[in-house]
Amino acid sequence: MKKIRKSSLINSAMSFIDQTFEGIKKSELPNKILGFRNKKHFSTYLVTTFAALASLSVVLIVIALYGYFDKRVEAEFRKKILAEKGQVEILLNSRISDITSRLKDLGSDNVIRVTVMLDEKSQLEARISEFYPTRHGVYFFVKKRGERRVIPESYPDASGSLIARALERYPYGEIVEDGANSRLLWWLSTPIMDQSQLMGTAYALYDMTRDKKLIEQIHQTVNGDVAMLKSDRLFSLVSGKAQQLDKELIKSVAMQLEFLPLGKNNILSKIGGFDNLYFKSSLEGLVNEKRKVNLWIGISSIIILALSIIMSIQLGKRMVDPLRRMTKMAIQISEGQENLSFDTGKNSYWEFDQLSQAFNYMLVSLSDAEEHSRYKELLENVDDAVYILNREGNVLEANEAAYARLGYSQEQFYQLNLSDIIPQEQARAIMNQVGQDSRDDGPVKITIETTHAESNGELIPVEIQSRAISYRGRNVILNVARDVTDRIEAEKEKKHLESQLIHSQKMEAIGTLAGGIAHDFNNLLMGIQGYVSLMRLQSSEEDPNSEYIQGIEDAVMNAANLTNQLLGFARKGKYMLRQSSLNRIVENSTKMFIRTTKEVVTHLKLQEDIWAVKVDQGQFEQVLINIYLNARHAMPDGGDIFIQTENVYLSEAYCAPYEVPAGNYVKASVTDTGVGISSDIIERIFEPFFTTKDVGQGTGLGLASAYGIVKNHNGIIRVYSELGNGTTFDIYLPASDDKVAQDIRVRTEVLKGEEKILLVDDEEGTIKVEKLMLKELGYSVVPALSGREAVQLYKKNKSDLDLVALDMIMPEMNGKDTFEELKKINPEVKVLLVSGYSLNKQIEELMQRGCDGFIQKPFDIVQLSHKLREVLEQ
Repeated sequence: MKKIRKSSLINSAMSFIDQTFEGIKKSELPNKILGFRNKKHFSTYLVTTFAALASLSVVLIVIALYGYFDKRVEAEFRKKILAEKGQVEILLNSRISDITSRLKDLGSDNVIRVTVMLDEKSQLEARISEFYPTRHGVYFFVKKRGERRVIPESYPDASGSLIARALERYPYGEIVEDGANSRLLWWLSTPIMDQSQLMGTAYALYDMTRDKKLIEQIHQTVNGDVAMLKSDRLFSLVSGKAQQLDKELIKSVAMQLEFLPLGKNNILSKIGGFDNLYFKSSLEGLVNEKRKVNLWIGISSIIILALSIIMSIQLGKRMVDPLRRMTKMAIQISEGQENLSFDTGKNSYWEFDQLSQAFNYMLVSLSDAEEHSRYKELLENVDDAVYILNREGNVLEANEAAYARLGYSQEQFYQLNLSDIIPQEQARAIMNQVGQDSRDDGPVKITIETTHAESNGELIPVEIQSRAISYRGRNVILNVARDVTDRIEAEKEKKHLESQLIHSQKMEAIGTLAGGIAHDFNNLLMGIQGYVSLMRLQSSEEDPNSEYIQGIEDAVMNAANLTNQLLGFARKGKYMLRQSSLNRIVENSTKMFIRTTKEVVTHLKLQEDIWAVKVDQGQFEQVLINIYLNARHAMPDGGDIFIQTENVYLSEAYCAPYEVPAGNYVKASVTDTGVGISSDIIERIFEPFFTTKDVGQGTGLGLASAYGIVKNHNGIIRVYSELGNGTTFDIYLPASDDKVAQDIRVRTEVLKGEEKILLVDDEEGTIKVEKLMLKELGYSVVPALSGREAVQLYKKNKSDLDLVALDMIMPEMNGKDTFEELKKINPEVKVLLVSGYSLNKQIEELMQRGCDGFIQKPFDIVQLSHKLREVLEQ
């Protein structure tokens, strides 16, 4: 084993010295060799390794010893506890036997028998008191046959009620509550016979809690305590204290374990033959023994570790000394000292002698190989392909990067001409320009971009720098070729990313524009809706214009729905999940789609008892619209779209590839009669920015967003298509057990009030109609055309104002800033947010910070009246 370790060490040393002299061979300056002095020391590494191994061994030994002695101490402690518990069991059984013996003496006492026969109760009680007195918790009684009461009827510390309960229940080692005291009772009996006739019964009531003699014997005999268990409390016989038990200990008692932990310092063990008695012992002895063992093991491990480290250091130094001498000799040679050689035959180890001889041989041959080695290393350390050509274009020399990358061996590559490596046209250009004699202004150097041909015919794009040089007395051409595949791919990727960025910025700009248009359009609709609401209040149902007013309101609501779709597009994927019917979503999206096209005919087949799903209705309508638009694009001359819904169950095998759970799903299928999709395109159909449409005709985001929305709903979307046979999109959404949310009942009654409202809006037309609506509802109105004006008015009229109706979008000071200023003036201010935008993140933040309500424009006077009462009365 020692020889193997020495050989391994010497091999490492030889490797180290070989690296050192390889550096000498490569370098022209001795200073590079001297730089090794600043590297890590092998001797330090070796000593550290020995010390680490020794430390690891000590640690493993300590762990093993600790485990062994720990179990040994615990086993001894267990034996001790069981022995002490056995002693306690002997004492208890002996005590019960003594009481039983005395009771039998009482039952066979002739005086007692005669007294019972003569029914002399006073003499009987005197006899019991004199000859069978109460001692150490034992009380004796006699009951004549046919009588219910015992004699004596009570004792000073044993009440009649306690005796009656004992006579009724016959406790045997049971805990009985006696007022504020808990007693551990045994009720023993024996018959009083006159020949073969039963005269009565003698009883003994034993209360172990009053047996001071027994308790003192236990205390003197064992280092522990006897405890009785009652429900969730533990009563100590020795100390007389009660302890509340936790739930975990109660569970352990029910499991009838041999040892039960009682806190951190005690354990319990059940006393055999007694249901409610436990032997309580302290863990302090076990802890002390373990501490002694740990201390002994710790001291021993420190001593062993110290000795191991000292021995490791000495052994490491002895093994490294020859290596240091050889290293010192190598440094002297690198500094230019000549006629030096390594000593052989004087080392302690055979391997070092062999190494010295190898170094001596190396010094002899080093000077001869230095020039060739320097040149060869220069070529091989270049990552680019480097090869040298003669004036005819034949390869003379090349590095590995030149021939290995092209799939040639070195011998094969040396048989090639430049025209075999690059296209002939570029080869002639290099030979004509560089292969001529050098010009007066210096050697010619050119750079061209071309391709290298691999042995299998594949082409690799390269950039070649070619120049004329002198090599071994000959004029040759040096070509340095760099693979530019990654650069070309990077340029392509850059263009692709720029294109994606333009698409993304365009969609973001469209979203922002859509949100702004929808907001402004809702403000305009607010004016129309407000005036129409006022007209409806001033007209009756018989008014001939009522039908026209209703038509205007319907048109306003349709326009509001369109703006909500724009706001949903601008919401950028925020989901508001609601229990919904997929049939209703399909019907709504289909109605929206057919408004935009007349060439496509839609066919609906919807299952009547469709399961409910939990989705963002607006987002999922957008999914269906994107699929419809994709179908219309596939049918430029018109066609049919078939839409079907049904309840399905998906197995685990089907769901596993999509990482969704098996179960009930609601399926929506959209099938068109278009041109279909080819197999190479269908694999990329859900990629962002991928589109088959002409430039400017599509963003490539429609189906990608549809895929993302379905996935975010924990659903599945699949596509099937064949060229010429149309396309089918199947969507699976998890079914929900909840019922479909019902539409809110339309409220038609107008609720009025008398409060004073600060109305804030920067649009004059909007604030005018809102003011008229509020006055019509009976409110007093203070108008403000900006946030700053609203703050000033609120400061002046704070005590009179009951509510602030605040528009969100205003110049200079917007709704958020205005709200913050109002909260500074009055933290309890009531604010109703009013906006042409739908409920978004900014509005939700204000609602969380104390805004009392939100209403979206346009709204009618009925909606406004209910929202005002809701906010004012909350």
